[in-house]
Amino acid sequence: MQDPNTCCTAPTFTQTTGLGTDEETLIEMVCSRNNEELLEIKRVYKEMFKKELDKEVAGDTSGDFAKLLLALVQTKRDEPSNVVDYEKIDEDARCLYEAGVQRKGTDVAVWISIMSQRSVPHLQKVFERYKSYSPYDMKESIRKEVKGDLEKSFLTLVECFENRQLYFANRLNEAMKSKGAKEKVVTRIMVSRCEVDLMKIRSEFKKTHKRTLYQTIAEHTKGDYQKALLSLCGGDD
Repeated sequence: MQDPNTCCTAPTFTQTTGLGTDEETLIEMVCSRNNEELLEIKRVYKEMFKKELDKEVAGDTSGDFAKLLLALVQTKRDEPSNVVDYEKIDEDARCLYEAGVQRKGTDVAVWISIMSQRSVPHLQKVFERYKSYSPYDMKESIRKEVKGDLEKSFLTLVECFENRQLYFANRLNEAMKSKGAKEKVVTRIMVSRCEVDLMKIRSEFKKTHKRTLYQTIAEHTKGDYQKALLSLCGGDD
């Protein structure tokens, strides 16, 4: 049986590539997935559509935004290590600062290289160390240095590096409460995370939004769609 994360996500790439690309969806799907998930999505995408996902992403986006997405889809991120390299942490933090806030203009290539290749635990420590160089934290620096889809992509990456389950909890809350609830966003997240980390997402949702995911689904959806989501949710907290 295929991973629901892959079954739900791989076909969505065909809907987000081509004329009228949905950049918000593309950002979520690429920037919130780890190496293992992206490799599986790429495999299934090729199996289903006889196309390389890397080429699809590169051909349908442009500029630094395209370079970042392509770097992420190429899955060159280091795996976590038991060895903490404090010298490398300091070097990366300094490079992020010198490539952005310290200079006029942003050396985006440096940011892309570090954020697409370093392991998540390493980057968590890098962002802490970054505060000793910069008057702004990493997310504040991103908002000051870049705009548009590139800004959204970097912010999504940092949010997922810090707490991926909280990122999904916030996406669900925003999607359900937005005017004209974004059913595709809710469905994609619920289906793709139900066998991965939905229990942790439920916990983060309750902690952050002061009500349960189950209650929020019940309030903002209806009919068979509501029943399906509540079944995926698995219960109230």
